[in-house]
Amino acid sequence: MRGMKIGCGPRFLLIAFLLIVLAGAGKTPVYGAPNDMLIKVQTDEQKLTASALDKTELNKDYLKGYYTDTVHILTSPARWEKADWFTAAAVVGTVAGVYAYDQDLQEWMQRKRNNTTNRLSDVFRPFGNAFYTIPALGVFYGYGHAAEDQKARRTALFGVESVVISNLFTQALKSSTHRHRPSDGNRYDQWDGPGFSGSDISFPSNHAASAFALATVIADEYRENVFVAPAAYGVATMASLAKVNDNDHWCSDIFFGAAIGYLTAKTTMALHKSKSKIEIIPGTDGKRATLSLGVPF
Repeated sequence: MRGMKIGCGPRFLLIAFLLIVLAGAGKTPVYGAPNDMLIKVQTDEQKLTASALDKTELNKDYLKGYYTDTVHILTSPARWEKADWFTAAAVVGTVAGVYAYDQDLQEWMQRKRNNTTNRLSDVFRPFGNAFYTIPALGVFYGYGHAAEDQKARRTALFGVESVVISNLFTQALKSSTHRHRPSDGNRYDQWDGPGFSGSDISFPSNHAASAFALATVIADEYRENVFVAPAAYGVATMASLAKVNDNDHWCSDIFFGAAIGYLTAKTTMALHKSKSKIEIIPGTDGKRATLSLGVPF
């Protein structure tokens, strides 16, 4: 018997609640402040940092970024350096390697499938579904405004953009390849090629792309907490594997979708952060707060 079903509303509200808990845990407390002046300096420091570094708000420039960032990513191969080509080759090579064993992996996973894996799938699957995560990020953005938490707002906006753009890429590839799903009963190497049909769109996985896009944003924004990245990527992995357990995707679908989500999120965040010409970087010398100016060259 499958695990208890949870309605759509509770699912995205649960995700939003977990994001809000994360935001609270990610706040940096002030320890050992010798006097009120240090606290005031740190407060001013946070305002200056937000003013200089955090240019992302829900406005026309942010919405325009969906187009400009997508174009930048699509044209980026023309600007790649040796390391970028090596990364691309490593991703493609790994996908090809996993593809060669897709049939064996799928059969092994289905032999191991049981009530426990089905329940785990029910728990983690929503974290890779954009229909749940995007509304949850909307709630998280509202929390950021109410709590005056600029990092929460930024995380929500980066998260939504990364999920949307990565899903655009995966949908384009799905329509271009039309790979049969394992649930169809066909072998792993059944591809129909370009077409307008809404069926047989297994490669790559939207689910994995969404899960890893969101996980990458969270891991980056809350990197000061050493537990966040393992937790975020762990949940993304479980959400992606749920689709293999459910016999909806081949393993190579999952890996390539995860790579798209991760690289899209990394590029999107880098593009937003590069718009700040002058950086005000907070720090401390052990006794008092300090500010440093950084100008990228």
